[in-house]
Amino acid sequence: MATTSKRQHEPDRAVDLTRFEGMDVYQEGDERARVRGYFPLTPGAPNASGRAEEMMIVSLEIEPGNYLPSHRDSNEELLVVTAGRVEATIGDETIDIEAGQCAVVPEMEPHGLSNGGDETASVIGFFPNTELTATFEKPLEPFGTAEVTIGPMPAAGEDETDDER
Repeated sequence: MATTSKRQHEPDRAVDLTRFEGMDVYQEGDERARVRGYFPLTPGAPNASGRAEEMMIVSLEIEPGNYLPSHRDSNEELLVVTAGRVEATIGDETIDIEAGQCAVVPEMEPHGLSNGGDETASVIGFFPNTELTATFEKPLEPFGTAEVTIGPMPAAGEDETDDER
């Protein structure tokens, strides 16, 4: 049986996950706690270049010696390394993941990524939902908060309380 979406679809287009204008994401006071992030299929993200109805992805570049600080995500995440190598700490376990490999991070499990190699690492995080809250131990810039929420923005003329009625 064929199913159809209730939403009208935009034409399909390729989204380049390896060449992008992202944003520098960092923690004040730690020069190594720095990555470049891009949210190509994330509803409401300012630099989104595509659209998905039931999932979102984040694409990260981590320079040698830098790391993504430990945090907890409100959704399960599939991490796929597309270039370089990272050391992933997931809960109490630390593993090496290199290009062509992946790891699953359970919902709310503390995790972080570090690039101990000598080339830029590229990592794509897949999430099974269009809303995500990532909670870090210290504020993350440029967001100015330790709790970063990403996801759909209310439609024009709709406020956040409309769903509560």
